[in-house]
Amino acid sequence: MRKMICTALLLALVFTACGEDSTPVQDVGAFPTQDATNEAPTQTQESPQTPGTSDVTPIEVVPDAVFSFSMNGAVIHMDMEISQVTAMLGEPNAVFEQPSCAFDGIDRVFSFPGVQFHTYPVGDLDFLHTINIRDDSVATENGIFLGSSLSDVISAYGNNYAHEFGMFTFTRGLTRLSFFIENDMVVGILYELDLS
Repeated sequence: MRKMICTALLLALVFTACGEDSTPVQDVGAFPTQDATNEAPTQTQESPQTPGTSDVTPIEVVPDAVFSFSMNGAVIHMDMEISQVTAMLGEPNAVFEQPSCAFDGIDRVFSFPGVQFHTYPVGDLDFLHTINIRDDSVATENGIFLGSSLSDVISAYGNNYAHEFGMFTFTRGLTRLSFFIENDMVVGILYELDLS
């Protein structure tokens, strides 16, 4: 029962479905293994809003004050425009899209080996709001991966967390990093931008 609750919470946090199925718009191939690295955060770049297409503007994120994610030497932070991510990581294996429940436009999920990047629309641009680590080939910047223990998480991130239903959530600036724990083992990792 607890596993079902954790799984339901993870899916509820990751997907913003409006009752419609996600539609794959690109499928590039198989998922090779990727290694995570520990790099310093890069600086943000502001992206202009397309006039008349949305009332939402990107949130200005200061990289040193948020959780960052590193993959293949690329440092990725919340609210980065997705074209910056694909410029560093290459083309995704797949892109899924559906009408946004919260924004004017299309929500997209960009799938890379071991990780998914969820975006929100601002005009014709897509900005990163969630990173979902999908397998143990990818780790956080502090080396936590699916299969790590709860004590590993606390050693890496400290004791300042919120705990609810097996989810341990750490907050830094406008970002949250959540670890879903089952039987003392990490079974889910989610980075999120606070869009409220």
